[in-house]
Amino acid sequence: MKIGIKATKYIKVGLVLLIASFWSTSANKVFASNDNHDYYFEIQPFHYNNYSGERYRQTTSTGNEWKVRLDSSGEGKGTITTFWLGDKDSDALYGYAQGSITKNVYQGAKATYTKAYSRSNQSWVALGAENNNYSSNTYWASGVWDEEIW
Repeated sequence: MKIGIKATKYIKVGLVLLIASFWSTSANKVFASNDNHDYYFEIQPFHYNNYSGERYRQTTSTGNEWKVRLDSSGEGKGTITTFWLGDKDSDALYGYAQGSITKNVYQGAKATYTKAYSRSNQSWVALGAENNNYSSNTYWASGVWDEEIW
């Protein structure tokens, strides 16, 4: 079957409009991916909890893990800080319910990946942290985290 010049032009115009339509409808959407969001906060004494800024965890799957990497710790090289995912909850102490298990993360190690509880899906979450030792020491910690990786 032979397609005429006029029909070919309509097909090309149709494809351009289809692509433009896709880009205009997806331009304002946020797509989840494996990102590195900076955190920097003071780790308090005696297991006092501290939280990063909030991010929206849009996934519906607990298999979509969150991650954290501890790049710098005022305690020193190779030391440990405890992290978890905090799920926004106005009834909880500090405004967050526990959204995952806690993970001890070594300074300088690769990122740690952890499953979240289902309560954290399609929810505002924050990175929670505390000193892994029950001590009076206070120190600064920084690195990257992501509320979901795919």
